[in-house]
Amino acid sequence: MKQSRWRSPVAWSAFAALVLFILKTYGLLAPIGLTEDSFKELTALIFAALTAFGIFNNPTSRDSF
Repeated sequence: MKQSRWRSPVAWSAFAALVLFILKTYGLLAPIGLTEDSFKELTALIFAALTAFGIFNNPTSRDSF
């Protein structure tokens, strides 16, 4: 069974990261309400969540994570 890339949560996560990277690079965080400090806190929170996801991930099961 072939999965569409548009339905992949990993692809959407990568896209969201790319958008945030572009916004930060061009200094467009302030118009969406993010300061440099809040951006750092947001990225730390995202990294913590991804770490927790990696710890609780079950790579042997196809039906669950």
